[in-house]
Amino acid sequence: PTPGVLGSEGTRNALLEDPFIQESMRYFEKVSLALVGIGELKPSSLLSTSGNIFTADELDGLQQTGAVGDILLRFFDEAGQPISSALNERVVGMQLEQLQRVRRSIGIAGGNRKTDAIRGALRGKIINRLITDQFTAQRLIDE
Repeated sequence: PTPGVLGSEGTRNALLEDPFIQESMRYFEKVSLALVGIGELKPSSLLSTSGNIFTADELDGLQQTGAVGDILLRFFDEAGQPISSALNERVVGMQLEQLQRVRRSIGIAGGNRKTDAIRGALRGKIINRLITDQFTAQRLIDE
């Protein structure tokens, strides 16, 4: 019942005090099947022109810390380790560590641009299943 990303940490913290939001977030620990998209660090031209959530400066900062992609608006590096940043404090949603505990966490992504992000998600065991195209699958296997 909230946006995925808020304008400030203070706004996020205020929303997290709401009992209805707290109740919803308690369900994260009970999720047994998750279908998630895997995003690359740099947004597509469509996302860029449609009001992407994060600024170019914020994304550049994430890249400098080693981020290669995101799942659930949570960024991670090439080993699949979460990237610590101030942006995390604006996101309302499941943590990557919670997703790792989901029995069937299925990532959906494909294409050359997303290969690094997909590889990181698999290496870090953020997801335990992948739906992709045959060319991306072959690139991952060949590595």
